[in-house]
Amino acid sequence: MVPTIDIKVTDRINPSLAPATVDNVPLGLGVLASFTTQIGDWLTRTAETVFAMPSELNYSTNGMVYGARLFDATRNFIIRNAEFSTNLENHFKNCLFGDVMLYQKSLTNLATATDLWAAVGPGSEARSQQWLARQGDGTVNSIIITCRQAYQALDAQWGPMIEANTPLWGKEVYPKLSNALAADKLKHDVPIVSAAFTGSGGGYAEVMRQNTAINAFMQARNAMSGGTGAASIDTFAQTRADIQARNTYNSIAQQAMAWVPILNIVLTVVFFAMFPIVFPLFLMPQTGISTQKGYTTGFFYLAAWGPLYVILHMICMTRATSAATGVAGGGVSLASYAGIGAVNGETATIAGFMLMSVPFLAAGLARGAMSIAGHSMSML
Repeated sequence: MVPTIDIKVTDRINPSLAPATVDNVPLGLGVLASFTTQIGDWLTRTAETVFAMPSELNYSTNGMVYGARLFDATRNFIIRNAEFSTNLENHFKNCLFGDVMLYQKSLTNLATATDLWAAVGPGSEARSQQWLARQGDGTVNSIIITCRQAYQALDAQWGPMIEANTPLWGKEVYPKLSNALAADKLKHDVPIVSAAFTGSGGGYAEVMRQNTAINAFMQARNAMSGGTGAASIDTFAQTRADIQARNTYNSIAQQAMAWVPILNIVLTVVFFAMFPIVFPLFLMPQTGISTQKGYTTGFFYLAAWGPLYVILHMICMTRATSAATGVAGGGVSLASYAGIGAVNGETATIAGFMLMSVPFLAAGLARGAMSIAGHSMSML
């Protein structure tokens, strides 16, 4: 139908996809698609240079509100080792909560500790707990050891447990990457996100130990409800509830974060695929110029989505990091855990609703500023 050219396609988001070449692309479509997609990519990356933020938190690197999504994911990680988890829960229930009820430790100090596990130690020599030890043949021995011995044993095991569970956690966050790549990316990005959201400078192991310790503390606290000393422990739950903001994700916003980028892909593919159908209209004397103008404008319309993503992403991330840092007060603690989670939830909600505005904002840029009013009315 027309002269053809070869087009090289590069995916910047997924590093596992090598650049590929598509043969026999119509010349007009190839030139237009190549020009507009490169312009959109250049505008997206250039827009990010205006905002001072680690590259790992940029939209073009990891997607919309990646920092909030990753930080929220780390709050739900648990160590998947039955013996270690049971021993840790027993230590909190029998040893730590025992110290609290005997007035040897203050829940206020525990709630504000940015290193909860250090605040839990060193463990009492006067009291004991059940300890499970897995044997080489797969059986499990149950013995009684002192709280101090248990604390020392758990302290020695915590680092290897985090290392062993990192590939599993990484696969949850990055399902498209291999276990090794997912683990490396998680180790690299978690300290950066933690520093941005909390202001703390801890490494990966320190951040994950604090998060998993808090999760284990809350699990043990829930198991104590209705048991001995429940009233004393529940006082902490009520205090924590007082400072906990709304921590629910808006379903509409979450869906928008999924379907708006997919809509962009669908429209792009449709614009490419429709070229053979609209090409004959280009040759018609009455419809040729207007059809070419509309078709070309559509590509620039799609190219505008990238820079708009960046601007909205930076607004959301700037607000999220500022709010989370204010709540954290220098580090993650039992007291700030729920508040940071609420910030992440609100960030995702705001980002989702703002993403819904991208299609009509881009259309307004393509058709003229005043057309935004009509699009916004339609959306509302």
